[in-house]
Amino acid sequence: MTSNTLSAAAERIVQHALQHFADRGYDAASLNDIAGSAGIKKASLYAHFTGKDELYTAVLNLALQSERDYVDGQFSTEITGQAAGERYIVNLQRRYTESGALRFLLRAAFYPPPAIEQQVKSGFEDYLAGIRERFQASLESSYPALAPEHVHLLAEAYLALIDSLHVELIYGNEAAYSRRLDALRQLLGITGLPLLTGIAAE
Repeated sequence: MTSNTLSAAAERIVQHALQHFADRGYDAASLNDIAGSAGIKKASLYAHFTGKDELYTAVLNLALQSERDYVDGQFSTEITGQAAGERYIVNLQRRYTESGALRFLLRAAFYPPPAIEQQVKSGFEDYLAGIRERFQASLESSYPALAPEHVHLLAEAYLALIDSLHVELIYGNEAAYSRRLDALRQLLGITGLPLLTGIAAE
């Protein structure tokens, strides 16, 4: 979903720019290439965006909205037999492979353009906070006996491990990703570790 203030032509440019920035990063992405893939000349691109930073910001907004919508969808429907937050973590690696928006967000968060670094960091932190909030709500629904301090602890642990999975997605370390994913699944009680049950019984 893009901003309502963008024209149809500008939205098309942003969609093409998303893939370029996701695959190449800020520095290596070429405005000439972006314009060409959108079927326009570079001069026409400047009719919609003043430069690379403004275009990158528009892409950031698109990617943030896209991934917020995805997170909402992952947490909105509980699946019988799955623990709180399981659906999102199980699908995370596939989402990264399939979604230019997530690849862009993670690349932007780890390698933000200096001129708009604070804007990138603020947007990404809000995105992570949204994941935490959705997990916490799911946790409270699934385990109503959990004390608030335990909900907070587990939500922070969940987010910390999600963040560590993001690191391994960026660096492409499959073995480390698998180890961390398994640890997260155990933390949630998905593979038989009765952590949540034990806490809830306290």
